[in-house]
Amino acid sequence: MGERVAQQPRRVDDRSPERGLGGTLTAPRTLVPALLAAIAYVDPGNFGVNIASGAEHGYTLVWVVVFASCSAMVIQYLAAKLGMATGKSLAEHSAERYPGVGRVLLWAQAELVVVMTDLAEIVGGAIALKLLFDMPLMVGAVCVTAFSLVVLGLKVRGRSRFDSVVLVLLVVIIASLLWQVLIADIDRVALLRSVVPGPLEPSAALLAVGIVGATVMPHALHFHSAASRGRDDGSAPVTQAERLRAGRRTVRSVVIAMTVAGAANVSLVVFSAGLGSEAGSSIESAYAALAANSGQIAATMLAVALLASGLASTLVGVQTGDVVMAGFGRRPIAPLLRRLLAVVPALVILGFGVDPTSALVWSQVVLSFALPGTLIPLLLFTRDRALMGALVNHRLTTTAAALITAVIVGLCAYLVVSGG
Repeated sequence: MGERVAQQPRRVDDRSPERGLGGTLTAPRTLVPALLAAIAYVDPGNFGVNIASGAEHGYTLVWVVVFASCSAMVIQYLAAKLGMATGKSLAEHSAERYPGVGRVLLWAQAELVVVMTDLAEIVGGAIALKLLFDMPLMVGAVCVTAFSLVVLGLKVRGRSRFDSVVLVLLVVIIASLLWQVLIADIDRVALLRSVVPGPLEPSAALLAVGIVGATVMPHALHFHSAASRGRDDGSAPVTQAERLRAGRRTVRSVVIAMTVAGAANVSLVVFSAGLGSEAGSSIESAYAALAANSGQIAATMLAVALLASGLASTLVGVQTGDVVMAGFGRRPIAPLLRRLLAVVPALVILGFGVDPTSALVWSQVVLSFALPGTLIPLLLFTRDRALMGALVNHRLTTTAAALITAVIVGLCAYLVVSGG
């Protein structure tokens, strides 16, 4: 039998510009989407839960941060290669594979994730504006909301602009947090011991679940699968060799990005633990303690990092909302209306005077409970050889992802049972 000759696909090379969510990309094609997704791992929700955990429990929960960061490497790798192998996002696959009631339920779960993420972005940005400019929380929330609407209106589609802005903000966040660690009073022996998993006290269960939700972000999986799709026409690497090369690059890129994000999260726990009881359990009290112990410059850098986190997360959040709506929606809601609906909970919470750091922590807890609804479909898709081809999961990868999902479900169940 003669083999049909097809047009030779254009070779994907690390140095060649590719197209993703909408524009040119001049850096390695797999690294930039991974770094953009990493923004979700250093969003204001991470600031809230990690600062609270360090202030209340010292280094005790560092092992949870490490576990969550390592889990994120595995899960983000699955999301990236799903988009790369198929040219479709996780939301698109979910809508196609589970029509009817399944699609509606998964869509509702994804929109809840977007709403909780928006809540963290807006509340975190409002806290930062209050710390930097003494702006009332409600006014700050409106300012951050206005920024997100401007982003939506401008449709930051040129990758050269979108990527550059987000990556600069990521550098600001990482540099500011690492500086806090350099000037912090660290018990290195206790820190190293805390990396080893230990018993989880009921009083720490809420924060542990919040850390997982803040680190293994469900919306980042939707975003990363879309950002890794390749060219604007939705095409993906075609030949087996091309896919395997892309898979190896993806592993390296995800490890780099998640290591950066993991270091930032550990930094938040470490510097707040160094402040001790003075840090209280809120971002505002940690800011005050940092100013008193290390000077106003250090405290200002923390607030700047929080603001950069809120703005960067807003940029990625707007894109993620588009990805979810495009994937699940057959009758899409107007983007402006959808965005306004998504930010209402944050404005209502602040309007009722709820403690902003508590709101951040609880938003991340909700994300943890929503994680299985994203992880299970992702795992089923990426273990499907007919769908993934050469990039199908290795049995060890599937086992690791299944164990991660089981541990996350177990943590959520422990929180419920312990009444934390």
